[in-house]
Amino acid sequence: MECMKTVTIQCPYCGALNDELIDCSIEPPEEFVEDCEVCCSPMLIRVLLVDGAAPVVEVHRENE
Repeated sequence: MECMKTVTIQCPYCGALNDELIDCSIEPPEEFVEDCEVCCSPMLIRVLLVDGAAPVVEVHRENE
């Protein structure tokens, strides 16, 4: 079953809001690095999924 959701995340460096496409079909927890669309700093994005619920997305600076 394929499940894609768009979530809005906030850059931990500059505070800009970015839209991120989350694949809910991947085994949790999922972790990846994505550059901020505004300041280009690397954000560590961690996605936790609970059956039937919206994904929980945590965003941190890459080096923390």
